[in-house]
Amino acid sequence: RSYSVTGVQTCALPIFLTAKVMSSQIDGDLLYQINGKEDTENEAFVQIYQKLDGLRGDNGDIITYLYVMRLDEEGNARFIVDVDYLEDGAVDVYADQLYEDAPIEDIKQGLVAPHVSAEPYTDEWGTFMTGYAPIYDSSGNIAGVLGVDFDISTVEQKQDFLSSLVYYILFGSILAATLVILYFSLTIIKDLNSITKVANSISNGNLEVDLPVIRSRSEIYELNEGMKSVLAVVEFLTDEEIGRASCRERV
Repeated sequence: RSYSVTGVQTCALPIFLTAKVMSSQIDGDLLYQINGKEDTENEAFVQIYQKLDGLRGDNGDIITYLYVMRLDEEGNARFIVDVDYLEDGAVDVYADQLYEDAPIEDIKQGLVAPHVSAEPYTDEWGTFMTGYAPIYDSSGNIAGVLGVDFDISTVEQKQDFLSSLVYYILFGSILAATLVILYFSLTIIKDLNSITKVANSISNGNLEVDLPVIRSRSEIYELNEGMKSVLAVVEFLTDEEIGRASCRERV
C-alpha cells in the first residue's frame, strides 16, 4: 500500500512531540540496571515497564508499540524494555534481545535528538511510522532511546475522518450562512417594496394608506418609522388647512 506524502508529513509532528514528551518521563539511571536477559523483570525493568504502560494508557489503538532500546558495541539495536514483552502471560521480548531488521539509521538519529522515520516502514510486527527520542540519565548522558510505533493505517483513518469532518463542517457553515443571508435579503426586499408602495401612494396624494409592520430593527425599520412621522405631520397640516378653509367659508 502507498501512503500520501501529505498524510505522512501531517503525521510526523504529533509523533515527534509524543516521542519527545514520553522520553522525558523515563528514568535513564534505571536503564543501567538492565543489561542482559537475566535482568528481565528485575526491579528496574518492572519500573520502566510500568512507566511505559502508563504512558501508552488508552492510546493502544494508535500507539501500537512502545519500547526502550540501546545500540550494542557492534551497532545492533537491542531492546531494554518493551511494554508488550509478555505474550499470553509468557515473556516474549527479553531484556537485551536483538531487534532484527531494525531501522538502525533512524535509531541512531533518535539517540541524538527527537526524530521521526521519514516514511512508513514494515517489519515483522506491521507497518508503522516511529518516533524516537533520547533518554537521559541524571547526569545528562544519553542512556537509551525511546521508540514509539504509530500504526500508520489507524493514523490515516483518523486523518481521513477528521478531514471529512472539517469538510462537512465547512460545507454546513457555508450553507447555513447562505440561508441566513437569503432569508434576511428576502425579508428586507419585501419590507422595502412595501414602503415603496406607500411612498408612491403618498406622492400621488393618497394619504389613506397603512404603513407596513416592520419587525426587524434595521435601517428599513427606521425608514418606516420616519415615514410614519412624516405622514402624521402631513395629516396634521392637512387637517389644519381644512379647518382654516371652513372658517373662511363661514365668514
